[in-house]
Amino acid sequence: MQPVTITLNGREVSGHPEMTILELARESGITIPTICNEPHLTSIGSCRLCLVENEQNGALLASCVTPIVPGMVINTESPRVMEHRRMIVKLMLASHPDSCLVCDKGNRCQLHQIASDLGIGLLELQRIPQTAAIEEVNPFIERDMSKCILCAKCVRACQELVVEGALDYFQRGFIARPATLNNSPLENSECTFCGVCVALCPTGSLMEKKRVYQGTTKNLVNTTCPYCGCGCSISLEVKDNYIVAARPGKVDTENEGTLCVKGSYGFDFIHSPDRLKKPLVKVNGAFQETSWEKALEETAEALNLIKEQYGPDSLAVLGAVKCTNEENYLLQKFARTVLGTNNIDNSSRLYNPATRLGLGTSIGFPGTTNCLEALEQSEVIVAIGTDPAASAPRVNYAIKRAVKLRGAKLILIDPRRTKLSSFAHLWLRPKVGTDLVLLNSMSRLIIDESLLDKEFVTRKTDNFDALPGALEKYSLEYAETLTGIKKEEIHSAARLYALADQAAIIYGTGITQHPGGTASVKALFNLALLTGNIWRNGGGIYALQRDNNGQGACDMGALPDFLPGYQSTEDLQAKKKFEEHWGVSLPANPGLTALEIMEQIKAGKIKGLYIVGENPVLSFPRSDFVTEALSSLDFLAVQDLFLTETARLAGVVLPAASFAEKEGTFTNFEGKTGRIRKAVAPAGECLPDWEIILRLANKMERPLPFSTIQQVMEEIEELVPLYEGYLDSEGKYQNEWGFWKRRSHRWHSLKGFPRFSTAEYTPPEKKINEDYPLTLLTEAVLYHFGTGTRSSRAWRLQQFSPRIFIRINEADAKKLGLSPLDKVRIISPVAELTAAVSITGALPEGIASLPASFPEAPATRLFDINLDTETKTPSLKACNVRIERIDDHE
Repeated sequence: MQPVTITLNGREVSGHPEMTILELARESGITIPTICNEPHLTSIGSCRLCLVENEQNGALLASCVTPIVPGMVINTESPRVMEHRRMIVKLMLASHPDSCLVCDKGNRCQLHQIASDLGIGLLELQRIPQTAAIEEVNPFIERDMSKCILCAKCVRACQELVVEGALDYFQRGFIARPATLNNSPLENSECTFCGVCVALCPTGSLMEKKRVYQGTTKNLVNTTCPYCGCGCSISLEVKDNYIVAARPGKVDTENEGTLCVKGSYGFDFIHSPDRLKKPLVKVNGAFQETSWEKALEETAEALNLIKEQYGPDSLAVLGAVKCTNEENYLLQKFARTVLGTNNIDNSSRLYNPATRLGLGTSIGFPGTTNCLEALEQSEVIVAIGTDPAASAPRVNYAIKRAVKLRGAKLILIDPRRTKLSSFAHLWLRPKVGTDLVLLNSMSRLIIDESLLDKEFVTRKTDNFDALPGALEKYSLEYAETLTGIKKEEIHSAARLYALADQAAIIYGTGITQHPGGTASVKALFNLALLTGNIWRNGGGIYALQRDNNGQGACDMGALPDFLPGYQSTEDLQAKKKFEEHWGVSLPANPGLTALEIMEQIKAGKIKGLYIVGENPVLSFPRSDFVTEALSSLDFLAVQDLFLTETARLAGVVLPAASFAEKEGTFTNFEGKTGRIRKAVAPAGECLPDWEIILRLANKMERPLPFSTIQQVMEEIEELVPLYEGYLDSEGKYQNEWGFWKRRSHRWHSLKGFPRFSTAEYTPPEKKINEDYPLTLLTEAVLYHFGTGTRSSRAWRLQQFSPRIFIRINEADAKKLGLSPLDKVRIISPVAELTAAVSITGALPEGIASLPASFPEAPATRLFDINLDTETKTPSLKACNVRIERIDDHE
């Protein structure tokens, strides 16, 4: 397409067709004031401040919505333009409260800034104040509609970016205002309190409630969110070594100016009074504060003593999905070179191995095969085993944008009704644990009806001949019998997926935490291979990670059977490469997985354990068993931000810095790496995890050859193929704002062709136990995260969601004689919990659901330790329970 040339302020400039005058002016370094325009939002020209004059005909044009036309002669600062701009601002100010000195927006108010730039002082216009008080009890957002200038940024953000639809215009004319349905308080609407509207509001109409600091902050630190696996860019506002607010990162980051409620309001834990400030040692059963010197000496002596007496494999390490890539790399190197063992694992063991094994054996790369922005180009999206509205909000936004704004069709596979259900073209509700049958039946139908991409399958895949025979029994009738889904619906879903030119698959822990999760991942990959979607821009497979650095921890080799970069510990060539570089002989045999470590502690074979940033007492199944195991150790050292349930069992507790108090990188579920930057000084005497590891290695007289994070990343770049190219020629992180670093992971590690895998459904053992008639599903919740260690210390999140609820079907509640808010006892074969009742129509009869993120009542306690034979992953998605009402007098 030919460029379009216009004259702009007397200078000829060129841009691409369909570019607006405002876009070309910004590209040319010319500033045009605007309030309603935002790069990620549809331009509507509502504020009219961006008026420019076309000197060819004298027309005044809204530059944000006017495309450039060849031969245009545009003046952005003509006398007529400036006169109109001043009058527009004066009219806005005439109905705006005269409260700039006490407004929380302060110098960040765009209306105030533009008025100042235009030289507007006292108004000669009569003021027409707007009074619009709205009472809200939510702890996140307060609204003052008297300051609203009708820019519609909040409405467009809610409808176009997060696609929630909680806000729209209410009433008309001079009294029009953005509002919720029936102008109700936000907490009674569909609002999820993501905070995007607050971040975009140009005046003080939408503000953070009870803001820590009321003034304007000058120190803004761009970093990466430490919660879920999306890895969103955030900007932390810092005042006097205190984080006072968080907002979405710069506009050129890939979360497109969005965050979720945790990303906007979940960082109070950084300055929590519960933070560990000094090292602790246990003396006569009680903790005492001590110096770093003494704490590290005691830890080093204990680990060395155990190693000498029982051998290196009597020691083990649990790494952290919350720590940086560099820290996880150091930790696995510490385990292998200082302790001399492969007994290292991380808590992604609870959900990630099915992906690592399922995709690793099929495609050679154990992770997501496409980037999230490509998802919005998909024609069909299959979402299975995931509720991204709670577990991965940015993915949720992308799915909804694809459906609402680009016409994609969503196939939702979930027995529960979730927020995505209303966006689904097809909603399939399989019985719990029958996903594999459904997927195999879809693959068989695609083959039977010749809907597969024959050229792609023939030329670019391997082992297809084994698939038709393995799928023989998975007829539509067989699938209907086992899954409970009508065969016509399965048929429609299979055809819809197969006939799309670009179709994507998204899955989460609803697949990977079920028994046989690896087989289901392979079945999903078979679908993508059959249709050729694995290669396409709007296709691929998205394997969601629960934690912020679950992907990175595994990439860095915090695993018992893989060195960094998924190089097997049994690969002699890879082992030799690391031995030569590290100057040590590495242990020969694969180590123990996380739950195997607990079992071997109970068996007396593991004597010492070093835990970094994990809380297995709450996150692992059978917390009573885990507690007993950890209590029986000869020595336990725990490194964390807080004195967690696990840390209370330790002999030494080492206080670690939070993500905002150190430097490094996280890798999100896409395989993109985001920088974290130090925003404030560490609390008390806390140290970054990487520095603690280095100091401990020195105390053990096996120093690691690093003194800075930069040196660690240089070694990672040299030894880990997935992370090549992350440093420039001077050894610095590339791109000063360089938030995202894309790994060149697409098939670089693939040896041969992608391979079909047969995946056989194994029915569960039929143990009819009338004592436990309900199936309990664990689920993510939007307002808490993980074990709740951090989110429960964010006062807004805790205030808005302070209690744990078990959700049950209306029919089940009636049978049990339960009413909303009744207190009940949830009993499984191994443990029991108490919770309040929430009655819902979102669950099928016989199914209950419980959040996994409340430290007072961790749902994992109800699960027994039953490890998958392939992945050594415990089943943590579904178990059988009974529910008993607790009488008031109990």
